[in-house]
Amino acid sequence: MAEEADEWEDRRVEPRSKVLLKGDAFPVEGYAALVVTNISRTGLAGESDTPLEVDAPLLFSVEGNKFHMGTVRWVKGRRFGLDMEDALGILGYENELDPGFLPTHQPRSRRHDVELHGRIAIAPRSVRVTIRDVSQSGLCIDTPVALIERQQVIVRLRDRPLILASVQWTGGGKVGVRTADRMETLRLVYAYE
Repeated sequence: MAEEADEWEDRRVEPRSKVLLKGDAFPVEGYAALVVTNISRTGLAGESDTPLEVDAPLLFSVEGNKFHMGTVRWVKGRRFGLDMEDALGILGYENELDPGFLPTHQPRSRRHDVELHGRIAIAPRSVRVTIRDVSQSGLCIDTPVALIERQQVIVRLRDRPLILASVQWTGGGKVGVRTADRMETLRLVYAYE
């Protein structure tokens, strides 16, 4: 295993920068279809056939490899509600006020009826990890759990978008992952220095 890590080090295609960043990794066990039906400033409503649990984190995408995270607030059959900060801004909608029609109505953020198709990442657990180095296309991660090659993982770092990646190598408590999309590494490097 350690030889595998050295082999990958020799085959790097991009320069790496040393960092020391704490984060969370969500090993992905699969994906389920998602339809977002309603969006407001504080969350969204959707439908999926995958079983969901109230108060559990939910990782989802309606834009290819760009994932977002929220907390499941309610579940009724296939339907669910998700609490998330600035759902409108994240998904590209304007935050308009709904004044209502009755004199007793309190103004609130308008809800937008939508039909956005996407996917939910089935990742029932997360593990605390340390990022050791970064490049525009990958990360070297210290992890206390075993991950397998080609397994997908979603990495959450403070103040950064979620990162979808695929495990390329494992060895010595470390994994090397290739990100699904290229990253801007400068901000990560400055967070370390």
